Amino acid sequence: MQRHFVSYPKSGRSWIRYILVQLGVEKEISFHHDGFEFSDYPKGPHNFNLDDRLLQYSQVEKLVYLERDFRDVMVSFYFQITGRMRDVHQYQGSMSEFLRDGYFGAHNLKFFRQMWSEIIERRNFLKVTYEDCHQDIENTMRAILGYYGFVVDESRLVESIGNADFGKMKELERSGTFPEPWLRLMNNAPKVRQGLIGGYRDALSEDDIAYLNGVFGDWFGVLVPLAT
Repeated sequence: MQRHFVSYPKSGRSWIRYILVQLGVEKEISFHHDGFEFSDYPKGPHNFNLDDRLLQYSQVEKLVYLERDFRDVMVSFYFQITGRMRDVHQYQGSMSEFLRDGYFGAHNLKFFRQMWSEIIERRNFLKVTYEDCHQDIENTMRAILGYYGFVVDESRLVESIGNADFGKMKELERSGTFPEPWLRLMNNAPKVRQGLIGGYRDALSEDDIAYLNGVFGDWFGVLVPLAT
């Protein structure tokens, strides 16, 4: 069975992925950002072609798609590019400039979400949100595991979720002992930051928040409410 897990960078997948590592099933899933890895230089053009995706994922049986509040994504993405990946992109712009940047900026996240909204509707893939995880991580993980067809012991699930506490994950990352690079410091910058809902309020100006609400509000038809 082909199992995929797709998200835009900095949507919070490391939390879910680390739980799946402990349950021993992570290697049976292909984790990726659908070509939006932002890990290479020089920067190539973004591909938002829906037909390409429908063909690419036509044989994928199970795919989980993760979303997060777009404002939190953009803030965390900025710190990723200017921290862990600063040697790749050497981006020098401000947060405000980053949000409006033609390559990194918010419109690309918007187009990505539009594309994936259509893919999910057509293929009936499973969509979860980072906010779902914060509200009820146990039931969200049960939904993901059940959808993928994994059967795990309930006590192991509870233990794995407990081990994925953000404080413990930060300690593990700083220790440098995790075998995979996605949970180790890079350029002395962490992957696991705050893990908050609505943390964007401390990083964005009122003008930047209004800008992002405008970008995404146009698509959704209504102004997306502030996260609470």
